[in-house]
Amino acid sequence: MPAQITADMIIHDVVAQYPDTVKVFQGHGLPCTACAVGERESVAGGARTHNLQVEPLLADLNRAANGEPVVGLKPERKMPTGKGIPLQMAGQTGNKIRNVIAIMSGKGGVGKSLTTGLLAVALQRQGMKVGILDGDITGPSIGRMFGVTDVPVKEEDNTVTLPKSGSGIKIISMNMFLPNATDPVIWRGPMISQAIKQFWGDFDWGKLDYLLIDLPPGTSDAPMTVMQSLPLDGVVIVSSPQLLATDIVKKCIKMVQTLKGKIVGVVENMAYLPQADGSHMEVFGTSNGPELVALTGSPLLAQIPIDPLIAQFCDAGRIEDYASDEFTMLGNNFVKAIKIAR
Repeated sequence: MPAQITADMIIHDVVAQYPDTVKVFQGHGLPCTACAVGERESVAGGARTHNLQVEPLLADLNRAANGEPVVGLKPERKMPTGKGIPLQMAGQTGNKIRNVIAIMSGKGGVGKSLTTGLLAVALQRQGMKVGILDGDITGPSIGRMFGVTDVPVKEEDNTVTLPKSGSGIKIISMNMFLPNATDPVIWRGPMISQAIKQFWGDFDWGKLDYLLIDLPPGTSDAPMTVMQSLPLDGVVIVSSPQLLATDIVKKCIKMVQTLKGKIVGVVENMAYLPQADGSHMEVFGTSNGPELVALTGSPLLAQIPIDPLIAQFCDAGRIEDYASDEFTMLGNNFVKAIKIAR
């Protein structure tokens, strides 16, 4: 008996029963398959919310559910082009990336970008080939941290070569395309998501051992795009000892778990301030690392101290010159965690 999807059916129920309908919902411009609203919203309700005609949507849903070709999908939207915004470029075919890792938190200001930068440098020093995709489209900082201001170069064969840091880390960041580093990127969620997809698919990453994706805070469009559209191999969660930060980070952890992501480790930034006598001052309170380890079932990769040198090197674009025992521990423990996770 052929499948029959009706307008009053709940969106998540439709997707659970007929997984091929995801592409239909998304192709018609209805993203509720990936959010909590879809747990209670009907197909008709979702269509009304997004100003869609329900009958063409239902027709394509039933075609997909019955293994037939769908006909009403909208063409994929490209990133709008304007001053300082990259032109649409040909997709790359030479990318061979062994591990794609997202650096997430849910909370702003805890050190996601710093952790991304330190981890990239640590892996590079171990002889790995590393790239960084700065997914914080509206608040990019990776380029400044590494002192990279060049723009991607389009080659004669239509591939696009990415800028590299002093040690050879490939980097893409939104600030590379802005006339001035302080110019704001005033975009809504769908445009931000599309930019991340283009950073992933339109540039020549080549052969990499690790591509690290620095994500903005929150549990909305950008993190969801990365979790659902990119072939993630794992997630590193970043937090700080402050209870307020930890509570918000827990939301991010639950998001990753809900979307069936794999948390490979936890990093606690600003864990303590080293004292001259060798003791540690816990400026932001007692470590919550063990609690996050218990919640995620993943190891604590490092407790990064408050070190004025880190800020100085990052501001000067010289993060690759930084060194410390905790920094070395971060890289070593991460590689071990990846092996265990496999």
